[in-house]
Formats: sequence, C-alpha cells, structure tokens
Amino acid sequence: MKTKLIKKQLMTSTLLLSCFLICNIGLAQIKGVVKNTSGTPIKNALVCHAKNKNTWTKTDKKGAFTLPGNKNTKLRVGALRYETVKSRVIGSSGVITLKKDPLLKTDVYHISFDHLRPGNSYSKKELKNDFAVGSGKGFLDGNKKTNRAFVDYNESVDPGGVSIRATFPKNGVKTAGSGFDTRIPLKNTFKNNDFKSGDLYLSYWVKFAKNFPFDKCGGKLPSLGGSDFNSRDNNWKGRIMWRRGGSIQFYMELPNNKFTPTNDSRFWGKRVKQGSNICEFEYQPYLASPGWHNIELHYKFETAGKNNGLFEGWVDGVNYDMQNASVFNNYKSSNRKNITINAILLSTFFGGSDDKRYWPPSNTHAWFDEFRVSKKRINEYKKYAKKQGRRQSLSNVSTLTQTTLFPNPATSALTVSGLPEDAQQILIYNTHGQLIVSKSIKSQTNALQIDVQNLSSGLYFMKIKNPEGISTNALKLFIRN
Repeated sequence: MKTKLIKKQLMTSTLLLSCFLICNIGLAQIKGVVKNTSGTPIKNALVCHAKNKNTWTKTDKKGAFTLPGNKNTKLRVGALRYETVKSRVIGSSGVITLKKDPLLKTDVYHISFDHLRPGNSYSKKELKNDFAVGSGKGFLDGNKKTNRAFVDYNESVDPGGVSIRATFPKNGVKTAGSGFDTRIPLKNTFKNNDFKSGDLYLSYWVKFAKNFPFDKCGGKLPSLGGSDFNSRDNNWKGRIMWRRGGSIQFYMELPNNKFTPTNDSRFWGKRVKQGSNICEFEYQPYLASPGWHNIELHYKFETAGKNNGLFEGWVDGVNYDMQNASVFNNYKSSNRKNITINAILLSTFFGGSDDKRYWPPSNTHAWFDEFRVSKKRINEYKKYAKKQGRRQSLSNVSTLTQTTLFPNPATSALTVSGLPEDAQQILIYNTHGQLIVSKSIKSQTNALQIDVQNLSSGLYFMKIKNPEGISTNALKLFIRN
C-alpha cells in the first residue's frame, strides 16, 4: 500500500512539474513594434507566427504588439500599403520595419490580402480597419457574423501569399445567400483622400473550385463602379459575370438609362453552343480551365465634347472590346455631370435572379487575389503567364500602343499608321468575333491603306499578326457607310 502511495505521489509531482514547465513556456512572449522606413509606427498591422498563422495579433496605435513565442520564433508581418515580411525573427532591437508597397508608386490602389488575419466571421471593426468599408455581406450580415468570406493562407496566385475565398452555399443566390458583396471606395486611395476619376483599369485574379457548376446560368464577378455622392439614385455598376460553360459577360447597371445590347456584343469571344436563352447558349469557356485566371477591365467616361467613352476587358492577356462610347455618352448627361469611377465592387455571388437554374447543387468556392487599380494598362497576366504555364509568354506578341486609325469613323478608305516593325497581317473582326478583313503586309511599312467601303456601318476591332501571334489588344474602328 505504501509503495502504491509513493508511486501515486511521484506521478502527481511529475504531472505538476510538467504543467509548471508547459505553463511557463506558454507564458513566454514576444514584444515588439512595427514601423515604416521613416520610423513611424504602423497601426493595425498583422503579426502572426510564420508557421502558425492562427497565432496572431494586431498592433496598437503605437505600433506595439505582444505575442506568445521566444527570440527564435519566426514572424509574419503585414499591413495595408506595405510589403509583407513573410518570415523573420524580431531581433534584439524589438523593431520590425516594413517597406512601402512598390506598386503604389504607379497604382491608384492595391490590396493583396496579406495583411488580413486567417479565417472568417469578420467583425464590423475589422472591416473598417482592413478594408476601409462599413459593411460587407458575406463577411458580416447586419450584426451577424457570417462565414462566406474566408481569408485563405493556403491558396494564392503569389507564392506564400493570401487570397479571399468566397463560399457559394447550396441553393444560395444573390447577396443574402451567396458569396460576398462590399464596395471599397477609392476615396480611401493612398494617393488622394477625395479620389475621383473617369478613366480607370482594374485587374484581379480568380480561381474556381474543381467541378465548379458552370452548367448553371452564372453569377457576378468583381468590377468597378461609382456614384454621385449627392444622389444615391445615380449609383452605377460596371458589372461582369461568369456564365454557362465558363464564359464571360459584360453588362451595366445604369439608373434611368436603357442598356440593351445584343448578347453577341456583351459576351466575350465566339458563341460555341446554341440555345434559346441565356441559361442555354454558351460562349468561349475562358474560365472553365483549371488554375488562376486574370481579369482586367477598363472603364472610361467621355470627356467634354468628345465621343470617346468606352469599356474594354482582357482575360488571361487577351483583349475583348465590348462596348463603344454610346453607353457612357448616353449615361453621363448634364444632371449626372458629377458621376465618377470611385469604387471597387468586391462582389461575387450566384444569380441576380431567383430562378432555380442559377442555384448551385452543393457548396462550392472561388478564390480572389491581387486587386489593382491604375490609370494605365496593368497587364499583370504577362508577369505571371510563364510561371503559371498555361499560355505562351506574351512578351513577344505585338501591342498596338503606337498604331492609329484615320479617319475613325471611316467611310471608304482607312489609313493604319504606326504599325509595329514585325507586323505581317492586319485583321479586322466584327462584334461577333468573325474575321471580316485580312490584309497581308508584303513589305516593311509604317502605314497602310485599306479599302473599307464594302463594310456595313457599325463597330469593328482591328488587330495585327506578327511571327509570334496576334496582338494582345485591339483598336476600335467605326464604319459609317
């Protein structure tokens, strides 16, 4: 009996000692400060363990933080507007310095999500601090936290980066039951606190889950929008959607303005499957292939006295001009003279309709990464094309940066000037993507004349071909015969 008692006491002592050691190890803490290169403390920076992102904290107004760990614990530190430190020990100084995001030297806005803590169920305070927005369906519906927006450290277009994963629940449609929806105002851009523009580009990356139900009618994708803040009725949204088969569709939400283009002019590429309605026919399946896809959009309002408004878009570096100036010229009338492009629509969900043909049959997902807004063409696909291994590198394919068309609109003869030196052929397409004119360039020339008197009035797109392929962008050509 005495031996058993001694053994029991020894076991108890061992347990107490183990608990003491574990508890004291657990009490070990890292204390430090996050600053920028000018020595200014960075508030609301994310500090987490590099190998365990679930151990995290945010810096206070003095840039200070406290986190479990020791001097050998490697940290990951990120903040909006700054480059992320992905793995570093704090060092004897107790200071971690972040460099400014180099993309903000040229971009109006950039968000890579590296500064967000992992997981879901965002609070209203977090939305305000991390996105500069007051609300966001899918993150937080009213006062109820939701889990349709998830910060994913295991999936990113950028190695070691972070993405936002949208969940589309079974049978869920619209913003109340599918994906997420919020508006990031560009007035919070880091270049101008009262930002307004009439000419902007948006680029981002999207990846759809395996077996994503592209047999359904479709859903919304992020885009740009804006409003006259003096009138809520003047909000506008430059929407795009994924559609049946993985195709892409452009349309506009414009108050008090008709927008009824034909299907062929608002879908990207050629029709590949016939049908009687939008839930049956299909266009080229750009988004159906696995992996990350780059979307770039360009919206431009007309300037005073000029018929130069437009929308154009790129998918994986390939250009599709969808609409000409009339869309914006008809919209920006005298009573809407203050309308600008001033928001990112961070919005994705199934539907837009309660029609059951939009309902996903089971829970599914899509990931989004690297949102950039710029005043000039971004072309981020070119940067990643070779790394992704999904298409040829576009570095040797011509771009029509110096090429001009005159007159435009044209009636009988068109002069094409500023052709690239390696141009071999001029190609003119209609809005259905059909090749209408093909003219060979027999000798090196800077300008060429083309007979267009037999073309019907309307909008056309001109590209050129060189030894590497067809140009990544198109010039709009208007014919008036």
